[in-house]
Amino acid sequence: MLDNVMIGRYYPIKSQVHQMNSLAKIICTFLFVILSLISSNLVLNSLLFLMVIIIVLMSKIELKIYLKIISSLKLFILFIIVINLIFKVSLSLIAVMVIRLIIIVLYTSVLTLTTAPTELTYGLEQFLSPLKYIGVPVSKIALILTLAIRFIPNLLDESKRIMKAQISRGARYDSFKNKMISLKYLIVPLFMITFKKADDLAQTMEVRLFSINSKKNNYRSNKWHLYDSYMILIHSCLLLAVIVSEVIK
Repeated sequence: MLDNVMIGRYYPIKSQVHQMNSLAKIICTFLFVILSLISSNLVLNSLLFLMVIIIVLMSKIELKIYLKIISSLKLFILFIIVINLIFKVSLSLIAVMVIRLIIIVLYTSVLTLTTAPTELTYGLEQFLSPLKYIGVPVSKIALILTLAIRFIPNLLDESKRIMKAQISRGARYDSFKNKMISLKYLIVPLFMITFKKADDLAQTMEVRLFSINSKKNNYRSNKWHLYDSYMILIHSCLLLAVIVSEVIK
């Protein structure tokens, strides 16, 4: 039931996407999400889908992982289709909405699958750095977001472990009704494990004298390469082209 959820996992593989600067990847992701939300044309969304496929192949991560991510969306996609059919929305618009959902999820998954937690924190902090001038605690926000994303796979693993233990004791997950009944016995131990892991993490950070307000150096050099600028330029040009096409239309 939880095997298809791949959010927050990192796969250390050598690829061009892995070697990109984390800030560049976050900027590209931000531009792509805006690009996807603006484009309302089926042809444009199909081209964006092709672009995502190319980036997925460039990441060199097994395709079955991305297929699991898409599979985890099947109920949500079905819900979107049914609701829009009830309200008699055109099939082309429904196709645009489904494609938009898939490409946004896939693209953001590429970011988390190819970026180490420390690099993701660095990239988020740099991306949100302009907010420092209006008093926003950027470092805290970046750390919270990174920990929240990286806690997801750990919690899913713990959920599967608890489910297996409950199944061995007679719990049933073979139907939707039984899943809902057994779910209440899953939530309480999962919350207890979550609080324990959070407390252990806080104690570990305290023992290592971690301070969110202190000046920190990164283990990696976080160099900016020409390829990073090239990818941002491509995304910016695509965004500009889509904006112009939408205005003209």
